[in-house]
Amino acid sequence: MCIDKFEQTKCKMINRNKLGRAVRGVLNHAKVENRLVCGLIPAINYLEKNPEDVLFCLLPQTSPGDATTHMQTVLLQAYCYENYIPVIQVDSGQKLAELCGFSERKHQSKCLCAIVTKCPEMADIVSDDSTSSMSSLSPTEQILTTFYECTIEEFPRPIIVLPG
Repeated sequence: MCIDKFEQTKCKMINRNKLGRAVRGVLNHAKVENRLVCGLIPAINYLEKNPEDVLFCLLPQTSPGDATTHMQTVLLQAYCYENYIPVIQVDSGQKLAELCGFSERKHQSKCLCAIVTKCPEMADIVSDDSTSSMSSLSPTEQILTTFYECTIEEFPRPIIVLPG
C-alpha cells in the first residue's frame, strides 16, 4: 500500500490514546441505530448474507491457550480481509461485551466479536470514490477508518485499549 504525503500527515495526526473512546462512540452510536451485531455466530450469519454492508469488525485479543477461539478468530479475520472489511483489534473481550450492552458476566462470553454495519443511507452509495463514502461516515467512524488504513501494514497489528 502506498500512502501519499497528505495521508502520511493524516496518519501522524491520529492520537492513538483516544482510539478507545472513538471505538466506544462508534459502538454506542451503532447500538442506538440498530447497526451493531455482537457475538461470533450472529456476526458470521450477518457476514454470510451481507458482507458489503459491514463497516468494521471488532475483535478482542484471544487468551493464550484458547485454541478454539483463536482458530475461529483467525478464520473470521481471513474472511473479513478477503471481503475488504476492516478488522480492528481491541484489548478486552469483557470490555467489548460491556460496550455492546452485555452487562451480566454470564453473557459476556457471547461477545467474541462485534460488527458495525453501514447506515442505510451509506449502503445505498455505490461509488469508487473513497471521499464520497468517507463523507457519509460519522467523525468517529472516520477516525477508525483512517487508523485502519494507516496501520494496515503494521505487524503485529495494533491493539486498541478500550476504556474501562
